[in-house]
Amino acid sequence: MSGPRKKSSATDTEVSLGWIVGIHGTGGELRLHLHNRETGFFDKARDVELVHTDGRRQSVSLTTRPGAKNRVLAKIPGLRDRDEARALMGWEIIVPKSDLPDLEDGEFYHHELLGLPAVDEEGVVVGTISEIQSAGPVDVWVILTDDQELFLPALDEFVVEVDLVEGRVVLESAWKSIS
Repeated sequence: MSGPRKKSSATDTEVSLGWIVGIHGTGGELRLHLHNRETGFFDKARDVELVHTDGRRQSVSLTTRPGAKNRVLAKIPGLRDRDEARALMGWEIIVPKSDLPDLEDGEFYHHELLGLPAVDEEGVVVGTISEIQSAGPVDVWVILTDDQELFLPALDEFVVEVDLVEGRVVLESAWKSIS
């Protein structure tokens, strides 16, 4: 994951989509860090909650567009200039989990995986998924063990099963080749 590593203000029924990290131009556009910048979630305007680090919340409608160098730019109706946009820097973008679109079989939202134990095929705990890095075509799961961080590509050759009902991820023995 590129961008800020901050603790989310999302409640158990919400999910963080990212953060406002900068401004763009003079017309009040914002630069965003989205946890999934390839998402189609913002193909249309979306109602979101912006949350300040002090806990203040503001409901807004947000539209996005691609910017240069893989940036994501956003507009909020009524935000007209750089100063108004600058005042929102650092605010988190949150939506109710129920607003997220359904996924195909075998697809999972990051918030569903974070915190899950990763176990080997015998059920022995390897560690806990602490972070998911989306830096290319394959997500990389950061698994915290007792003494290190493992960086595991989320590929079939390493992942046997994601079991959300049991609350665990089962790893193929091949994961040991990357530790």
